[in-house]
Amino acid sequence: MAAKDSQITPSGWTFGVLIVFTMFGFGFGNWLARIPAVRDHLGASTLQMSIIGLVLATGSVIGLVIAGRTVTWLGPRRTIYYGALGQALFMPLGATLLWFGFAAPGMLALAVFGFFFSTSDVAMNVSGAAAERALGKPRMPLLHGGYSLGGVSAMGVGALAETFKVPVPIHLGIVFAVIVVGILFAIQRIPRVEPAAPAGEPLVVTTNTGPIQLLATPAVEAVKQRPASYNPWRDPRIIVIGLLAMSMGLTEGTATDWLPLALADHRGFSNPAAALALGVFFVAMLSTRAAGSWLLGRFGRVWILRASAVVAGSSIVLLNVVPFPWASYVFAALWGIGSALGFPIGVSAAADDPEKAVRGVATVSAITYAAFLVGPMAIGFLGEHFGLLRAFLPIAVFLIFVIFAAGAAREPGRKAGSGATG
Repeated sequence: MAAKDSQITPSGWTFGVLIVFTMFGFGFGNWLARIPAVRDHLGASTLQMSIIGLVLATGSVIGLVIAGRTVTWLGPRRTIYYGALGQALFMPLGATLLWFGFAAPGMLALAVFGFFFSTSDVAMNVSGAAAERALGKPRMPLLHGGYSLGGVSAMGVGALAETFKVPVPIHLGIVFAVIVVGILFAIQRIPRVEPAAPAGEPLVVTTNTGPIQLLATPAVEAVKQRPASYNPWRDPRIIVIGLLAMSMGLTEGTATDWLPLALADHRGFSNPAAALALGVFFVAMLSTRAAGSWLLGRFGRVWILRASAVVAGSSIVLLNVVPFPWASYVFAALWGIGSALGFPIGVSAAADDPEKAVRGVATVSAITYAAFLVGPMAIGFLGEHFGLLRAFLPIAVFLIFVIFAAGAAREPGRKAGSGATG
């Protein structure tokens, strides 16, 4: 039986959103873990696999373009619910159609999956940012750590599925059935919010502390329309934050999309060993995100972004020049550490102003997902001509941008130059 809003606490709310992040990470991670199997089954080239990734990312970007309005209309809770159902239908469907040679309808189904996935992504980030404000403590890294935990678990499940030669459609069908059950459990802990309100009137929700006007206090989830005159695409700070998040998202996404194939093709890894390397990447991300609240409290967003860019860039370069298989696992871990906090920081920074949170997060997410639209195709093209490992090197340009532009994400009230504290 669903909990009433009057029974939901900020900590319970945060826990519910954490489960959502974990479930969605688990679902997408299982797809990523089986990409080598899909490639081998289809006999596809690197470029052809990049086209599949491009189609999925196109659906994601379409979802993001309208995500601000969708989340405002439905509310984060219902958007998460419908998004989970859509993912559970279209990912297994797309995988099944591809598996049996129906390429065009299979890719169309994956595009629809991407639409539901990206819309859900914005909704869970908006709800997570509001829960973070309710607690008065940084929690976005922990929530994204849940996503990484789901990915780590998925790598293990994917490796087992590879070992026992479970067909990809059956594997993903079971996985997404489990995800629906998890989401149904999680949304009981997320407050219901009216999807709309009369113009000029605030939304009100009943919480454990009584009726509260949304956005009047950090104690409840905020979903309120910004005046029509506000356009986040004309807000220079939001655009720079979006580019920062995009650069870090490209760094993370390149590893999740291509690291297993790169190690299989250029380091002689078996499919299970390559999946394990991606698991190491996710474990490193998870560990870093688990410590993210403490790190951000001590060092601040700007210092963390710059350090992350240096660590991630160094790991990508070293992965290219050091050929030993054991070293690839070390550099995969460093890559995960460097990629861990960039996107969570971007989401938190976009939500600094509660009244701009929905549109700000949607805009930053849309810019970030542009990396997932262009990135797979670009890396696939470069990989086809120069090899995947060398194709990773241009990411360093984006990481240099992060080093110089990180100041745009500085927390309100934190002075420039204030690094480690107490």
